[in-house]
Amino acid sequence: ESRGMLCSAAELQISEDHDGIMELPGDAPLGKGYADWAGLGDPMIEINLTPNRQDCTGVHGIARDLAAADMGKFKDPGIKPIKGEFPCPVQVKVEDATLCPGFALRLVRGVKNGPSPEWLQKRLTSIGLRPINALVDITNFMTYDRARPLHVFDAKKVTGNLTVRRAKDGETLLALDGRTYTLDSNVCVIADEHGVESLAGIMGGEASGCDDNTTDVLIESALWNEINIAQTGRKLGINSDARYRFERGVDPAFMVPGLELATRLVLELCGGTPSENVVVGKQFGEDRVIDFPLTEVKRLAGIEVPLVEVKLILTRLGFMLAGTGPVVKVAVPSWRT
Repeated sequence: ESRGMLCSAAELQISEDHDGIMELPGDAPLGKGYADWAGLGDPMIEINLTPNRQDCTGVHGIARDLAAADMGKFKDPGIKPIKGEFPCPVQVKVEDATLCPGFALRLVRGVKNGPSPEWLQKRLTSIGLRPINALVDITNFMTYDRARPLHVFDAKKVTGNLTVRRAKDGETLLALDGRTYTLDSNVCVIADEHGVESLAGIMGGEASGCDDNTTDVLIESALWNEINIAQTGRKLGINSDARYRFERGVDPAFMVPGLELATRLVLELCGGTPSENVVVGKQFGEDRVIDFPLTEVKRLAGIEVPLVEVKLILTRLGFMLAGTGPVVKVAVPSWRT
């Protein structure tokens, strides 16, 4: 006699699939907890961020903070550049550098898009995201893992070169959320020779989106003006993961490494042949050095921290220190906007 109930994956909140009951393989061990057997027992950590901590909108940044507080070791493998095998045929023109300080692009030919591997799907579903296809899943993974939103265009649906410009009053875009938006000259867009393809830093367009038939992709990694992104998002009523990060300010020095890491994932999961990078504008933020009186620690935090410990904590967080006090010079890492 069974007092159990047969469930679909959707009823168990494992995925969106509600076509029928879940069928387990014949060797699934009777009597064992399903979550343990399926590897779903990872702890879930939900954090709330103040707007000044953009670096913690990705798992990588949270890990850095935890390691600085002596909770584990920070894993930070270097990112090796991917050698381009041909010049990128698509050129980029930025009409207003105040709206787009930097823009990096690369073409990958001959990719095979389909479902992403199980490890990637599990990572996304565990944080409430729905896996779509390998190319889209890679961009979502980069957004949440490295706080680096990217956009992937189907290259065959893009006409000619790309221009980053202000929209013309009355121009429209059918976005990936299925809604059509009417734009004005305060909105920054990425356009091809046919018209608007993407709302810069907020959402891509339906016309150049990737699907199972996509074979050539343009991967874009850019820097956007934080205020303009916030104003556009508010005006159009779009709250996207990209907007959330760009309006807080992303790490400028990670624009090109982010493109390299996304390219590596595309090559590993979808195959293909990469072009050389096209980089327009700045790849690095301004160097910032602060004169920091050590007495400020006591005044602001209410605790005494010896200089040795101050140095240790700030170094682990990516700052660099010079001097022995009472005022030290502190260089701020690029990811701390």
